[in-house]
Order: sequence, then structure tokens, then C-alpha cells
Amino acid sequence: MNKIYAMLVDVLKGTKEPVILDIGAHFGQDSFTLRQLFRDARLWSFEPDPRNIYRLHQQGIKNISTLVEAAIGDQDGTAVMNLSNGTPPADSNPRNALTAKTPWSQSSSLKKPKEHLKDVPWVKFDKTSNVTVMKLDTFFAREKLDRIDVIWADVQGAEDQMIAGGQHALANTRYLYTEYDDREVYEGQLSLKEIMKRLPGKWIVLEDFGYDALIRNAAFDLAGNRVAAKT
Repeated sequence: MNKIYAMLVDVLKGTKEPVILDIGAHFGQDSFTLRQLFRDARLWSFEPDPRNIYRLHQQGIKNISTLVEAAIGDQDGTAVMNLSNGTPPADSNPRNALTAKTPWSQSSSLKKPKEHLKDVPWVKFDKTSNVTVMKLDTFFAREKLDRIDVIWADVQGAEDQMIAGGQHALANTRYLYTEYDDREVYEGQLSLKEIMKRLPGKWIVLEDFGYDALIRNAAFDLAGNRVAAKT
């Protein structure tokens, strides 16, 4: 089992009906795995790219998760998404075979690409799409949630927007697993240090995987109980 999945199984041990959000679901790879690991979870999958939404419906996402056809950002309404395109070269990472026969759609972002253009020159951003965007706080209130157990965030450089629009929801979130980069792969992308500064309250890095990190909200103890605030 992939280490991050094993860690989530461990930290959510004993949690009944965990609330899990897969933000930036792409083709649902992580959503399907999370459902296998947490059979009783309340699971939502967020995806704004219309090409990926089509694929998710084809794969039966409704059978394992509630699909929200929106990006998580710092506003409610619509926003321009920069759509990624391209075909992986034959000698690229074997994991890229998943999209080798379809346009490369896993790098689309609310942010404009920057270092991404140099790092992976075969990925093009030559199209845009107006997509629905929602604040995490809006979703949290709409679903009448009192907590989120895990946010699995793959927002392609828009971590700042997710955090800005989700201060209340994040204050009530136990674990955040997020991508990050200390360079601007996308314009204005936050480093892990900056992500930690902007999260509400005190958070602790449990594991830094290099370009992803699992972070725990110290407002909750290891059993998932809210820690009383010191007076």
C-alpha cells in the first residue's frame, strides 16, 4: 500500500463515517482508492475540468462518491481555468500511460503556468474554460458539516485560493494532504512554509513527501476530539 494511504488508515483508525474531500479528482484515481479504504466514509470528489468530469461520469463516480463539478477557490461563481493539453512522450513516467491516449488533463489550474512550462514542455496550456468555483467555507456550510476528517487536495498551485476561501472549514479539518512546491510552478504558488503560515490555527507536518505533505490540525487530538482552547 502507498505510504500516504497507509498513514491515513492509521490516523483515521476508529473514526466512524469519516468525512473526506478529494479536491481536484481528475479521473477519480484517489477517490476510488479512498472509497476502498474507507467503506463507510462520506466522500465528495471535486473536479472542474469538463473533460475530466465526462470521464468521471463514464467511470461511475456516482457509485462511490458525491461529485461536485466545481473548483475550490476564494470566491463563489465562475473563473477561468487554464486547461492543460499534450501527449506524454513514450519514454516518460509509466504512470503517464493513464492519459497517453487522451489530452493531458491533470495539470489544469485556476493559476497560469510558470515553471511548469519549462519543467514539462510537452504539456501545453493553449485553451481555457469558464468553470464553476466555490469557496470551501460555502461547501462546509451548505452540507451542514461540523468537521472534515481529511482533505486530499490537488489544486495545481491554487492552494492560496483554497485556504483563503476555507478558513472556517479548515479550522474544523483534522488532516490536510496537499501538493506544494517551493518554486512557482504556477504563478503565485505557495511553498509549504507559506501554506503553514496561512492555515488557521496551529498545524503540524506529519510527513513531507517532497512535493506533497500530510499536515495535522493541532486543534484536534489523535482520537479526533477537539482540544479545549487554553485560556
